[in-house]
Amino acid sequence: MGHDDRRSRLEALFAAHGAAVLGYARRRSDAATAEDVLAEVFVVAWRRLDRMPDDALPWLLSCARRVLANQRRGERRQLALLKRLAAVSPRLPAESAAGPGVGRLADALKSLSDLDREVLLLVAWENLSVERAAAVLGCSPNTFSTRLRRARKRLASTLAGPESPDQATPTEVARD
Repeated sequence: MGHDDRRSRLEALFAAHGAAVLGYARRRSDAATAEDVLAEVFVVAWRRLDRMPDDALPWLLSCARRVLANQRRGERRQLALLKRLAAVSPRLPAESAAGPGVGRLADALKSLSDLDREVLLLVAWENLSVERAAAVLGCSPNTFSTRLRRARKRLASTLAGPESPDQATPTEVARD
């Protein structure tokens, strides 16, 4: 495939899926980080264009997921370094605490594991089928369905809260 053909194919991929990748990243980070994720995803797509599957969106979202995970790991390392430095030199500013949650659902989602939250968001926010969401996570559709069912139960349990165990659990968050 020639350079012009590769460029045309990448531009077509960006036109078709750029907004979805950006939306995915924005729902998981701030706007500036989301823009960086979008750029990095399409740099990776350029390098691996000849191995891109026909249904590119799950592959692109999977790539975005990995880019975000790498950024979070880097942020955690930076925070750990700042904490170690603050212990040695108390003159360094302390890291500010995260702001309060924006609602009960947001708090419940934050309390879930990263994987549970990702499973729920792929179906509810990204509106992916079980098959496509499984491709994003690199697992089988059956495994994904099991993870989704368990994540929904954990979210419902968290939303119900410990203060009212007799209360009926909320309906499922998102249907396939």
